[in-house]
This record gives sequence, structure tokens and C-alpha cells, in this order.
Amino acid sequence: MSGKSRNNYIHIYMDLSDDGIYFHSITTPYALGKSLIQFIDADLNEISAHPEQLRSIHPFFSTWSIEDSRSLFELSKTDDRDLDLKKIESLQNTYKKILYSLASDKKDLPKETESFFSKHPLFVKSSLIRKENKWLIDHFILGFEDCLICELEEMIRHHQIIKICKNCGRLFLPKRSNNDYCTRIFSGDKKTCAEVGYTKTFAKTVQNDELLHAYTRAYKAHYARMSKPRKKAANMSREAFDAWYKEAREGLELARQGKIDREAYMAWLKK
Repeated sequence: MSGKSRNNYIHIYMDLSDDGIYFHSITTPYALGKSLIQFIDADLNEISAHPEQLRSIHPFFSTWSIEDSRSLFELSKTDDRDLDLKKIESLQNTYKKILYSLASDKKDLPKETESFFSKHPLFVKSSLIRKENKWLIDHFILGFEDCLICELEEMIRHHQIIKICKNCGRLFLPKRSNNDYCTRIFSGDKKTCAEVGYTKTFAKTVQNDELLHAYTRAYKAHYARMSKPRKKAANMSREAFDAWYKEAREGLELARQGKIDREAYMAWLKK
């Protein structure tokens, strides 16, 4: 494939009924912004060593053959092609900065981000079409960089929420605005950032809340008496544990509201 044809003119479809975005076809939608985050997360060193994985970094490359992918990484100082590994790395760093600036809590975008759009105009032909009972905006894209810019502009137009995971520090698209952690696998035991992060948050909350700390400690002790019967310790039936749990939860709320004595409640928990 020649350098010119390698730019792959493609169609991007934006669903008017939701934030779905489709590349090349309308069979597999992406959440708006997902492919951009996927791109900036890609390990280019790994892709260079295994060119057949190029198609995994962005849907734009989904139609590329193995030969096309390999030729992209055959760099030379005299190579003047529009798209090569150095260009992809530059785009990755540029969009990483832009997306992190969009994910920040600042109301105004940095001047560097604002000037990016004026320096990189999007050349695209758009039309409204209807396919498979969906109204779509058909964007005819001229190349990979325009593909990235098009999705970025659609994200801004749709007020797409982007957040920085408080556990791993990477970008993600929250299902709800109050989600602070992504769902990437973080630990060796296959726990996600959400699982690890919320566990840490709860543990920190417990340590800073004397009543909750006392309640949590008592809950674990009573649950152990019910779930792990011991010969020398007083055991609890499921019914007895449920009754204690209900009373303990009600007591926690009353103690927090100052309707019962805090010290008396914590002393009761130790029984």
C-alpha cells in the first residue's frame, strides 16, 4: 500500500440518539471518547515489536493488513510519509495533554489546548443519514489525525465527562459523574481500580470516624461468631446476628445524630 492510500479515507458515524460513535461501519459502537483514551493508553513500544497489534490501538486501523502495519514501523530518515511511528507518538502525547486538561476541574481550557483547534482545522464532509432505524451524522474523514480531531470535537460538543482515576491516575469515562475510579485491572489478584480504590476510601473513612470504626470492628467480630463457629467462644445464629446488625445500624445513626450517648453506644458494641 502506498503512503498516500495508507491514510485511509473513512466514515465516522455519530448517533443522534446517544453518545455512540461508529468507525467504518455501524455494527460495533464505541462510547464517545473511548477510542481516544484507548489510543493514548497504547504501548507503542509493544506495538512496534508486534505490528500485527496496530489495529488494537484505534478503530481507524481496523481495516489495515499486517503488511500495512509492518510498513508503518519501517522508519528511515528520508521517509516523508504523513503517518509513521514518530507521528503517532507525537499525536499520542498531544491528545494525552488535551484530554487531561479536559478532565481537570478548571473551568477554562489552557491556552495551549485552545490554540490547538485553530492550528489544526478539521477538513471533513458531513451529512445526515438514516441506517438501521438510526439517525446518524456521517463524517467523511481524510486521515488518522482528522479522525482524532473529529472525535475530540464531538466529545466537547456532547459535554462528555472525562475523569482521572484516583487510584491509577489514568483517564476514564465514568458511567456516573460521582465515579472516581476506573475499571481497569490494577492488582495481581485481578482487582480493579474501583475495587481497590473504594476499599481504601472506606478504610480511610473508618479511621477518621470513631463511631464507624467501633461499629465496623464490632460487626466483624459478631459476623465471625456467626460464620465461623468456635468451641470456646459464644456463637451466634443467623437470626441473632441479623437482629444485632439491625440494632447496631440504628444505634450508629442515632449516635451520629446525638440522640443517644456516643460512649454508651460504643460500650454496647463491645459486648
